[in-house]
Amino acid sequence: MIYKVLIADDDTLSRTIMKSVLSNDDTTVYSVDECSNGLEAWAKIQSEPPDLVLLDWQMPGMSGLEVTKLIKKRFKTTSVIIVTGKIDSSDLSLALNSGANDYIKKPIDKVEFLARTKSAVMLHDSLEELEIKNRKILNQNEDLNKLSLIVRQTANSVILFSPHGEIEWVNEGFQHMYGYTLDEFINKRRGTNILKLSYNEDINKKLKELFSKQQSVNYITQCRVKYGATKWIQTTLTPIFDGRRIEKFIAIETDISQQKRVELELERSRTEILKKNEIIEKERSKTDNLLLNILPVYVVSQLKDDGFSSPRNYKMATIMFTDFKGFTKSCENLTSDQIVAALHFFFSKFDDIISCHYIEKIKTIGDSYMCVGGIPLRNKSNPIDVILAGLEINNFMSTYKQRYPDMNLPDWQLRIGIHTGALVAGVVGKIKFAYDTWGDAVNVAKRMESADEVGCVNISAETYKYVKDYFVCRYRGSVDIKNHKNIDMYFVDRLLPKYSLDEEGIFPNDTFINILNSI
Repeated sequence: MIYKVLIADDDTLSRTIMKSVLSNDDTTVYSVDECSNGLEAWAKIQSEPPDLVLLDWQMPGMSGLEVTKLIKKRFKTTSVIIVTGKIDSSDLSLALNSGANDYIKKPIDKVEFLARTKSAVMLHDSLEELEIKNRKILNQNEDLNKLSLIVRQTANSVILFSPHGEIEWVNEGFQHMYGYTLDEFINKRRGTNILKLSYNEDINKKLKELFSKQQSVNYITQCRVKYGATKWIQTTLTPIFDGRRIEKFIAIETDISQQKRVELELERSRTEILKKNEIIEKERSKTDNLLLNILPVYVVSQLKDDGFSSPRNYKMATIMFTDFKGFTKSCENLTSDQIVAALHFFFSKFDDIISCHYIEKIKTIGDSYMCVGGIPLRNKSNPIDVILAGLEINNFMSTYKQRYPDMNLPDWQLRIGIHTGALVAGVVGKIKFAYDTWGDAVNVAKRMESADEVGCVNISAETYKYVKDYFVCRYRGSVDIKNHKNIDMYFVDRLLPKYSLDEEGIFPNDTFINILNSI
């Protein structure tokens, strides 16, 4: 079967992507037409109604929601999917309430798009089959209600009752419906009154409604017939008047079991679609969480929307490098698993510490750990933030043996270098995206770490000028580093006592936190 699909979107790239995905589907054949605005889409739909319409929410001339409403008024079996960049739940609810069967978020995810499209054409098939059945039943009931007496050989069951509900006559269709002759049915149900014979528990309410309105009432009943099969019976109960008095009433019963099976199958299909959607949403959430664990939020957003992310310039950021002195030598007696486990232990602790100070982890290279304050969200407190994290990391490295005596961790000694300056941060390349930084400030920070002494936090003069009023610092003198001469360096020993929560000067008190929040 070939499904007719209309794509309406003013974005040429979006139309091209959607058409390409459908054209390359090996499991389903689509005949795809396309247009760039709502007015053109509605004209095409009226001329030749498609099986599925993919509508962009916002288009010139007529929006996707306006077209959806028009479609649902005239073409009930045409499935509609809204394609939108909106993500707010209220917007998506508005789309569904306007008659859309589903929605697909931009940018187009090919796997999700194909799954939702297939679900939509399945829904179209079910609706079309159900519509055919419904029209058939409606036509049958209209014809039967026009007749004063029903032809005896009709397939429907016809029962004639007295005003008090006693059975007076049934046609041959009654036996075809239930498998019983009237006598067998009366013996089984133990009576001739509709109140005892009916399988419908609400028959009393239906009769009261009939006498009150003096017009036909309809109800559906599930019953078990003679040979054990279960049927769904739709009954139209119609009064016959003699002047203003009800002389008799007629029950016309139609077997709608096939329609019910279609409805149940449709409901199962909808349930499966919902389950698939839940799976898709869960997998998308996992992917998003994984991306956000690797890249900053703004980078993820740009990559999703545009496929690339432009690097950003930062006038002031503070870079911290750490590494373990004599790492290669200290690993000679360790297995590769022990090395990796130890690095994971230390770097996980570093991750926990910097996450409390608004610092972005950049990467680890071997035994080196790099992080930066003041990116991707700019702030003026980043020199202080990074030094606080550096003191806390240094304190952890001096005490981890006592804290974790049973873990048999290697005796590694840490060097820390910190520098403040301008840099560029972002993502480059096409594959295996990684958030990174570039600039002379990064190189200087690395040299600061190389020139550090074990157990100290080594900072540059550039960083010192931002933090000198809050920390106890020792001037080291001017140190030559590669590509730079006479770099003034300082050791940071601790917070000033008046700003310290603890005796060692590692953790800030409330006074200092208030100062930090105001910077």
